[in-house]
Amino acid sequence: MSPTRPLFLDGAILGAADLTALEQLDRDRDARASRHLHTPGVGAGLDLTTVAQTTDLGAAYVDVTLQPGWALDGTGRELVVGAALPVSADQFTGDIPNPVTQPSSNVSVWYPVFIHGLDAPVVSTNGKTGCEGGGGPTRMAEDVEVEFGRPGDATLEQTAPAPDAGPGTGTWRVLVGFVQFDTSINRFVGASTSADGVTVPTAGVRAGLVAGQTGRVEIRPRPAAASGVPAVVVDADKGGSLLFGLHSGTGGIDPLMTVDASGNLTVKGTLAGTQTAGTVRVLSGTASDGVVLPLPAGTDQQAIEDGTLEVSILLTPRYPDPPQQGDRFIPAECRVDGDRRVHCWGTRFVPGGAWQADVPLSCDYLVLVSVVQGGP
Repeated sequence: MSPTRPLFLDGAILGAADLTALEQLDRDRDARASRHLHTPGVGAGLDLTTVAQTTDLGAAYVDVTLQPGWALDGTGRELVVGAALPVSADQFTGDIPNPVTQPSSNVSVWYPVFIHGLDAPVVSTNGKTGCEGGGGPTRMAEDVEVEFGRPGDATLEQTAPAPDAGPGTGTWRVLVGFVQFDTSINRFVGASTSADGVTVPTAGVRAGLVAGQTGRVEIRPRPAAASGVPAVVVDADKGGSLLFGLHSGTGGIDPLMTVDASGNLTVKGTLAGTQTAGTVRVLSGTASDGVVLPLPAGTDQQAIEDGTLEVSILLTPRYPDPPQQGDRFIPAECRVDGDRRVHCWGTRFVPGGAWQADVPLSCDYLVLVSVVQGGP
């Protein structure tokens, strides 16, 4: 249904329904914008913090508290926690009467902790005068309630409202963490932001286009540009560039990879990826007898084993230190086996004499990796 806004005429008597409709129009509009342009999750705060405690008998446990913060649910409804909320162990036993424990333990598996919206009518305490209507709620508190789920609930799909709908009634749950419970003392013993491969989601942005206003757009995974925080920057300066690097902590970004407006790629490290036909990767160096030769950076060992890539190796023996007067030296073997292990040695001897000795050698190597003809 199309949104409808009230119209007012001079001299008309305004009823409560007119003013409520005006307020609802803005609330629905905000919810639609939030729902369709953002993904649900935690926007700020809402950490589960713990304080270590012990029972009278000396058993260790923790008090868990949900810290103040803000989240957005999947209907576009804001969830605002203005003051720290104790996470109740008694509520946990009520919501989860028989928690699943780990094998041979009184400690439970990780249970998800959610928050959801809750509309709480606030009754006016003002006195009534004249012909004013009967008493009733004059405010609606948009509260937040903590709820415990069961293992697996953190990944359940929730139904999004219709495109024209306003904020939901508070049934959408936003994950804020996980807790573990000791059934022998009925107390929490742990809290975490992730468990079983699931992490507390953060509110995000849905966008088909991100356009900068100053000729520069930066994307980074942390709010603060602290030292070492990675960032991707699209910059229109000097014809345009795409940069990936790490923040220096002084306002700049140390580039690790840059593409300029002409398509030139500058990389600090090495390039790795699928090798294509017509390309050859090369590695050279010196190795001693018994050493396994390395492969050029980015070479896929599995592709070699599958026969997609071909390895060629050239070895050149390095003669040992100058022999003693009258000694001679002959290389006997200089090769690599199927594991690319070097076998390189030779014989030192005295011509016409009985003395001789086999000695290991070093060799210079050249490793070439190419795509087998007809390969990718």
